Order: sequence, then structure tokens, then C-alpha cells
Amino acid sequence: MKYLISLGLICAFSWVHSQNHQLLDTTDYEQHKHLISNFKVKNETFNAHIKKDYKGKLRKEILKIYTAYQRQLEEILENKKLLFDSRFETHTDSLFNVLAVNNIALKDKNIEVFLSKKPSPNAFSIGNGTVIINIGLFSFLENEHQVLSVMAHEMAHELLKHSHKSIVNKATLNVSELGNNSDFTRSLKLNKYNKGALSFEKLKDLLYEEGETKRKNEIEADSLGYLLYKNSKSPKLEYLNALIALKKYDSVPSIPLDSTIYKKVFDLPEQPFSQQWMENEDFEAYNYGFYKDKIDADSIKNHPEIENRIARLKKSFEELQVETPVTNTTNVDSTFITLQHLANEAYVENLFYNNEYGLSIYLILKRLENNFDDDYLKKWLGINFNAMYDAKKKYQLNRYVARVVPKEQSKSYQQFLNFIWNLNLSEIKTIADHYSNP
Repeated sequence: MKYLISLGLICAFSWVHSQNHQLLDTTDYEQHKHLISNFKVKNETFNAHIKKDYKGKLRKEILKIYTAYQRQLEEILENKKLLFDSRFETHTDSLFNVLAVNNIALKDKNIEVFLSKKPSPNAFSIGNGTVIINIGLFSFLENEHQVLSVMAHEMAHELLKHSHKSIVNKATLNVSELGNNSDFTRSLKLNKYNKGALSFEKLKDLLYEEGETKRKNEIEADSLGYLLYKNSKSPKLEYLNALIALKKYDSVPSIPLDSTIYKKVFDLPEQPFSQQWMENEDFEAYNYGFYKDKIDADSIKNHPEIENRIARLKKSFEELQVETPVTNTTNVDSTFITLQHLANEAYVENLFYNNEYGLSIYLILKRLENNFDDDYLKKWLGINFNAMYDAKKKYQLNRYVARVVPKEQSKSYQQFLNFIWNLNLSEIKTIADHYSNP
């Protein structure tokens, strides 16, 4: 579970939400229902082409992977995790139109762009003409040109058919390398010893190959995406600035909480604050490396390091050969500023909607440091604790709140996680009730 939160995001947008805050429109049932129906028809047509283009076990495996992905997307729609807010839709549609009008390759592709509630600055191409961008892009990027650059990158993935090629490659490996009749599987069956080690080594080799392919795809999409973006007549250097902005998100440490906020928020008339909630477990004695084999993280990253991506773009395009970071002199459109404010206001909610209860509470506590009387924040504190109560009752809290991982989390975030896990069921319920019924 990711625990990186931007300091600027927390501090710059901690002003009053409660009285004038307008919840982003995510409740359009008919629009969701219509969209789900359209996706099912679209998927049936797409799958029919797969059945025609491939045969035998490979066709079966490709359809199996696609069906799983399609079901995941349907779940996103059924759980209302897409945003249908006209203010954002109008803006993203206009950005796509800029790309389509200026790039003949996009004009007849029937590509649809949707906005998700995910607060991380990301986007992805599904491979069937559907691109989804996260609302987090509006929080972390600096202007509409940078959002356009991310969209151009995803359009490049669509044009290059990267998603489809990756699925076909994965299916081919599953059939030829890991299938019941593959040479590796037959050899493994004959080997009496070290089957676990052999299987792990094979998996590691396949992950290396897959990671290398994905890095190559990202670099290809960067180059074609830049050409699509360049044709839109947007400031060229903003393409690099978007990558730099995303790099800042990747490297931002967890924001520290003032430890006094715990007593201030959780010392309640019906439940006095307990210092035992703040006790930390000693993890120093654990040797985590002893219990699991580790794959070098860098060797299987989906995205190459952003510095490498920037360097390759500069090498390929002479006009980008400037010193970075680039000084931003672009005038920011007022519409983008409005949408950025809306995205940041809704950050707490969107973390909750994406089942990140722990992160949502952490951000609420940070914002309460600066504005303790914010009723909107306290309301969402109650909502999150109610959800945690239901999860803990079902022994599923670890799905929504991270466990402490020493050396991978800041001391402040570890303290927060210890606090949450030290609360018993009735204590969580009391906090939930207090903030749900002010």
C-alpha cells in the first residue's frame, strides 16, 4: 500500500472545506449502468476478434487474461470508481480533441477517455480503445499542458498496441514456458529435489523478461507520445516538466505528523486517550530477508527511471536538449487551477473510495493540525473509522490499512500504523460514533 503524500498537497489546500465543499459527482447511476452495458458489448466484439485471430491453447489463454482484465474494469464501474463530473469531463474531452484534431492517427480510433477517483498521478491504456486517467494528475501536475502530455503518452500506448502485445506475450509464455506440456514443466516433474528453488528461478527469469519489455514499451510511448503532443502546438518543454513533476511524487517521503495531534483528536469525553495506543512494537529483532527470496526491485520495474526517460527524449529530440529541471514560464489556465483545487479538496474522499482508509485518516490528521475545527474533515474521520470497524469485525483490516514495514516507511507513518493497530474493536467503534454524530 503506497504511503507517499505530497507536502504541498497537504499544506497548500488545507483551507476550509466544510460549508462550501461540493462533493464530486459520482452518483449518476444511469450513466454508470449505460457505461457498463456499453463495455460489455464492446468486450464481446473485441473477444470475437480474438477468437478469429488466434487458435488453440493460445487463443484460450489470451481470452482468459482479457476476460480477467475486463471483469476488473467492470468492477471499477460497478463500484462507481469513475468520475462523471461535467467540469472535469469537459476539460479532458477538450484536451483529447486537441490531440485528435492535430494527429490524423487518432481521428478514427474511437478512443474514449475516462477519469477515475484514484488520487495517484497516473493513467493507463486498457488496449481496447479505452484510456483512464486518475484525478491525481490534477493534484500533482502543474498545468493543462502536462495533463495533455500524459494523455499523449497513453494514446501512444494505444497506437502501438502495447497492452495487446503484452497480453499475447504473457499468454504465449504461459502456454509454452509454464503449461503442463512445456519442457520446463515436464523437467520439473522429473526432478525430485529443489522444485521450489527451480520454480522461483524460472519465475524470476520471466519477470526479468517481462520487466525489460515494459521498460522498452514506456520508452517507445514516450517518443511517440511526444510527437503527438508536439503536433498539438503545446509548449514542448512541458512534456519534460510533466515527467519531472511525476518524479517528485515518486520521491516524496511520508509527511510527518505532530504527535500531539493524536491526543487532540482522540481524547474523547466517552473514551479518554490511552497512551498505550502509541506504543511501538520492536521490529529490530526480525530478519525479514531470512524468510523470503528477494528479486532485485530495479530489474523488474514497469517504468524505467524517469531520469533515463528524460535522457532518452533529449537524445531523440534536439529541441528538448535543455538543462533540467526546466523553469516553468507557462501561464496556467484558470480552468485547470479550479480543477486542481477540486481534486485536492476531494483527496481525502478519493483515498476512502479507493479503500485506502489508513492513508485517508493520515491525511485528515495532517490537515486537522492546521484547521482543527473543520467539520468536513471530522465527518470523513467518522466515515473512515466506521469502515475500519466493519473491516476489523471481519478480520480484514489489513486490506485497508498497511502493516508496519521497518526501513520502508517513515517513523511518523510507522507511529500512525502502530496507533491504528493498537486500537481494539470497541475503541474504533467509539471513535467512529463520536465523529459520525457530532
